[in-house]
Amino acid sequence: MLPNIHNYDVKNIWQKTYLDSFLAQGWPSSKNEDWKFTSLSQLLTDSFDIALELGGDIAEKQAPKLPGNKHKYSLIFRNGVLDSELSHAGDENVRFSNLLDDDHALSLLKNNLLENHPIFNLTLGAMQSAVLIDVSETQVEQTPLIDLSFVGGIRKQSAHPVVVIRVAEKAQVKISEFHASANGLSAPIIVVNLAKGTVCDHIRCQVADLDTSQLGLSLVNQDAESDYNNFSFSSGGDVSRAEMHLNLNGENAQCKLSAIYLGRENQHLDITTRLYHNVANCTSDQIIRGVLDDRARGVFQGKIRVAQDAQKTDGQQMTRALLLSRETEADTKPELEIFADDVVCSHGATVGEIDENQLFYLVSRGIPTAQARAMLIEAFLIDTLTHIRAPELSEQVQFHIQDWVLKSALLSANNV
Repeated sequence: MLPNIHNYDVKNIWQKTYLDSFLAQGWPSSKNEDWKFTSLSQLLTDSFDIALELGGDIAEKQAPKLPGNKHKYSLIFRNGVLDSELSHAGDENVRFSNLLDDDHALSLLKNNLLENHPIFNLTLGAMQSAVLIDVSETQVEQTPLIDLSFVGGIRKQSAHPVVVIRVAEKAQVKISEFHASANGLSAPIIVVNLAKGTVCDHIRCQVADLDTSQLGLSLVNQDAESDYNNFSFSSGGDVSRAEMHLNLNGENAQCKLSAIYLGRENQHLDITTRLYHNVANCTSDQIIRGVLDDRARGVFQGKIRVAQDAQKTDGQQMTRALLLSRETEADTKPELEIFADDVVCSHGATVGEIDENQLFYLVSRGIPTAQARAMLIEAFLIDTLTHIRAPELSEQVQFHIQDWVLKSALLSANNV
């Protein structure tokens, strides 16, 4: 079913164009190749009112708080609407403003290649909060940490915030996203534009309740010599899709993308990446790990596209899934589209179960079964965590992983 719009008055004429486009196309089905494994027309059966104002209690899942120093900046979205009272205002190094007041930034957002994307059209048409963040050049010891939290929310409403982050030349920034929205549907868009020589460390933790749907869309544009390191963690939502489109637009740009999805019960978790090597001499590296239990389904779709002039490209991709139950399903779809002739590109995928011999060995040494299973699961995930360069960001991720792994191991041990 489609969102109810009877209570929604479009703020800008151009927004109505996007909303009308979404309503005309509807949710994508399995006939759409990009949504073959995640048919929203079948998975999203509830209808939602568009969230128009702050709402819902903030009941964030307990986790280590990011360090509260003078270089930390926070934006809190409740019900998809910016809560200015709880958010931390910017300064001369990090400036917050209304995206709708910046014609240049808005034009870059509107004139991209995702105009037929359902989440892009819906969120641009229905957004109530659109924030622009400008990061200026700072010293290494003053690297700003931008904390974006999407919490609260009303179950029968859908949230559609938009955040655009512009990072100036040679600047450094850390970005932390925390998604625990209680909205029935949460569909934020995050855009990161990296100028020449920038360094960005970015994590995304999605731990929403299992009776919500989480459809996140990220767009990243990299100029020459920029360095982007991204980690995505997904364990929440009945239906979840974390999708990233990344453009390497300047020579000698490099990026590393790591992701972990952990599913149980009847969850459907989707990680989708699109990497576009548009110029020569760029590198990309992707490591994806998934763990599934009960009747959960995991999906990874990863495309690397190398343009004709993008010689000397190095693009690597590897995905692995660990199945803890015979009723789970893991679908992988790695793709390479290469139009240059001097490149080094590869992809690989494996799906398997816990090694019973390793489990028996640990248990025979006196380690409880639940703890032994947890050790093997964490060992399976460890190589993705080493990609996180910022210690304070790594602590956030490790907390949520350990919490999920321990609960899953205890449940499995009790069912033996």
